[in-house]
Amino acid sequence: MSHAKVQPADVTPDRPPRIRWSVVAALFALATVLRFLYFYLDDLTRAMHDTFVRRALEEGTGNFASALLFPIALLLERRYPVDEGRWRRTWAIHLGGFVLYSVAHTTVIALTRAVLAPAIGLGPYDYGIMSVRYFMEAAQDFVSYAVFLGLLTLVRVQQRLRDRELRTAQLERDAATARLQALGLRLQPHFLFNALNTISSAVYDDPAGADEMVGHLGDLLRRSLRAGDRTEVPLAEELETLNAYLAFVRARFGDRLHCRVTIDDAVLALGVPALSLQPLVENAVRHGASLEFGHSEIVIAASRTGDELRIVVENDVDGETTGADRIGTGLGATRDRLRLLYGAAADLTAAADHGRFRVTLRLPARVVPPSVIAADEPERARAHR
Repeated sequence: MSHAKVQPADVTPDRPPRIRWSVVAALFALATVLRFLYFYLDDLTRAMHDTFVRRALEEGTGNFASALLFPIALLLERRYPVDEGRWRRTWAIHLGGFVLYSVAHTTVIALTRAVLAPAIGLGPYDYGIMSVRYFMEAAQDFVSYAVFLGLLTLVRVQQRLRDRELRTAQLERDAATARLQALGLRLQPHFLFNALNTISSAVYDDPAGADEMVGHLGDLLRRSLRAGDRTEVPLAEELETLNAYLAFVRARFGDRLHCRVTIDDAVLALGVPALSLQPLVENAVRHGASLEFGHSEIVIAASRTGDELRIVVENDVDGETTGADRIGTGLGATRDRLRLLYGAAADLTAAADHGRFRVTLRLPARVVPPSVIAADEPERARAHR
């Protein structure tokens, strides 16, 4: 049985460097100009005149030959890289590549100058004894080949580092997404367990009320599923989900719970984390003052100040309590979601003062598109029961 070789997840693929030929051409042109200026100005310092055309021919043909033969170094570097210690296995191949490059470079120079020199009025060009010239040019060609190989290796290493950074960023995003999904899964069972316990406790004492709560619970779940995998929804949609939850709560507590909502219409299109208000209000319901036997009030407000969306959920409490005492599963998971979604641009704070407990969400104010609703979606889940 054969087994496929699996590449480790943290290994960055080794890809040949991407070459921008416009940049390569510009570099060779710049090198031609600089070498011409060096030798021509050297002639002037030595009081040698009328060398402009000759120097232009020599440096132009020399760098033209280098540019023409640059692909030799490029192809060998792609096939036999020298980075990360691989030069120990490939040095002999590159030594052969250098010899090929040097011989071809000197030959191209000799041929082009032999043709161009008479054409531009310089007469026959004397390149010296070729058997010696090949050895003489080899020293300079060795430097040229080494520079080509070094620059290509530098580009390869930089490209690998960029790929590694992109992969690290992708892994971090995937990890953040996984944590968000885990937090969402943590919030939903937390609420469902509480809701099912509430319904089961009312089945025998108040069957009609239990039936109504089941309907509202189904409505709430349907609305929560509408968001799908979206991490953000418009505040208007989040309020619809919250209203479904409040209907469930009112079915249980009746007139003992009063909820006052103060929302500026200008913020309804702004984005909030999906299912972020329900755990805040659930926390207020659970800790409301004497809700089982008395009355409790919950205040929900949302407003915009500059580039910030501010949401406040406030309820009355009995006795002394602090914000730290009340950061339970729902609030803690919501705060973690805010950190993952917005970083330092959002936070959740909780504080108690004079019998009132207040949870404040601070979010960046940005518009998000509404969720797509199926055309045949029923108005109430209870209609299918």
